[in-house]
Formats: sequence, C-alpha cells, structure tokens
Amino acid sequence: MAKYAYPAIFTPEEDGGYSIIFPDLEGCYTCGDSLEDGIEMAEDVLALVLYGYETDNRTIPAPSAPASLPISGNDIAL
Repeated sequence: MAKYAYPAIFTPEEDGGYSIIFPDLEGCYTCGDSLEDGIEMAEDVLALVLYGYETDNRTIPAPSAPASLPISGNDIAL
C-alpha cells in the first residue's frame, strides 16, 4: 500500500471550527469543529479521495511544498 503526504490549508471559522482544503487534489476538502477534529477529518477525506484516484486509475499528482501554498490571514498550512 502506497503512503502519501499532502499539505492542507486550515482556515479558522468564526464558530471556532476549521475549513480544510488540500489544494493539490480535486474535490479534497472537509471541516472540523476544532483543530484536533479537523486534523482527523482531513486524514479521512485524504484517504477517501486518494482511494478514489487509485480506483479510477487517475494520476495522483505530486504534493506541493507547504511553503508554496496560498496562505492568507489566519490560515494554517499543515
């Protein structure tokens, strides 16, 4: 089984939650009620989206360097 690591952008929301997007992967986004919950949700969505790429025989793109991500405001790159 292949191992993957992709950077994600965590955007804090007014309610204390986070919106999370993986810019390198189409349709790979989620949210969490806290940073800890967001990290767990991000792991789940990343696994599901990559599984979909593999199942559909789609080319899995190379991950971007975290420093190259479009970060703004209070965003966090992980």
